Amino acid sequence: MKKVKDFITRDLTSVTEDTPLKEVAELLSIRELIGIPVVNNKNEVTGWISETDIITSIFPEKVKIENPDVIHLMNISQVVKKLTQVGQAMVRDYMSKDVYFVDEDTPASYVVELMLHKDFKRVPVVRNKRLVGIVDRSSLSRILLEEGSMD
Repeated sequence: MKKVKDFITRDLTSVTEDTPLKEVAELLSIRELIGIPVVNNKNEVTGWISETDIITSIFPEKVKIENPDVIHLMNISQVVKKLTQVGQAMVRDYMSKDVYFVDEDTPASYVVELMLHKDFKRVPVVRNKRLVGIVDRSSLSRILLEEGSMD
């Protein structure tokens, strides 16, 4: 049976709760990521920050589109002001604290089920609560296609 350790990406890209959102947005853009783990000073996973969290921090109200050709959010000065405020905010204020993670010996079938059920694209992998890597859908898909199964 395949386990997480068979297809883990040993990517330890992470941020702390004290990282400004502006830095997170830049990191996500540069690394072409949709989200990353938040860790404490012991490298233990304490949360997750995603593009969605950042966008929601800028526009917390749902955008209502009455006319698809015209989207009214707020005037430009309000947008600039909000972007400045949010850029200085810290991860702790916007991260998801209910984070799912798996360890290296977790069966691949469980990770597949978790990702599909929760619509996750990436899941942190831990050893003794410390971040050791990431499992993402592309790695999981590649291994499953190469091997033909999870067993």
